[in-house]
Amino acid sequence: MKKLLLSISTIALLASCDGDANTSENTKPAPADSSAATEVPVEKVCKKGYSKDLTDIGFGGFKTTEKKEVKGYFKEFTIDSTVIGDTPEEIFANAVFSIPVNYIETKDQGRNRRIRDEYFGTMASTENITGKVISFDKDSSKVNIELTLNEVTNPVALDYKVSGDTISLSGKIDIVDFNGEAAVEALNKVCEVLHKGADGVSKTWSDVNLYISSVVTEKCE
Repeated sequence: MKKLLLSISTIALLASCDGDANTSENTKPAPADSSAATEVPVEKVCKKGYSKDLTDIGFGGFKTTEKKEVKGYFKEFTIDSTVIGDTPEEIFANAVFSIPVNYIETKDQGRNRRIRDEYFGTMASTENITGKVISFDKDSSKVNIELTLNEVTNPVALDYKVSGDTISLSGKIDIVDFNGEAAVEALNKVCEVLHKGADGVSKTWSDVNLYISSVVTEKCE
């Protein structure tokens, strides 16, 4: 009888131990799922960049012997190869531009037409004025560009200044340097009366002022 009770107790003990082992195994933590690891969000880099809506390209031509300036601007243009940067010089360091002459605006429709048809119309392959930025020289506050007009490409140095987020460029070109004498003569012919000054002399000048400004705005990438 004692042997029987001992056997029953032994079986019960083994059964109890076996159950504890299973319970311990079942409660072990599951291995971490590497695919469920939290991804670290990529932080955006925000600096300054070019904005066409805040950019203006203007010019000033001259008439009469007193050299009266007549200003205008281009309603359409494209500026490419700009980058996101810390300064306007960095943003426009390699900029290229194209300006269609058909979108000239001087606030006088007759004058617009005469400049398009007689002035630019006399030149060769001048549907667009094109160019690119070569370099900025901060020491002299000059920006060097390469300008193509009337199938002639010339270097042009413009003054520039940066005020806050605005960069302003200004300077002068002479159309004679672009073989544009015929264009000046053609414009003076159709504007003979309009370009007469107090001395009665009709005069159209070959030099042209350039005015460019752009406000850089925050861009993120």
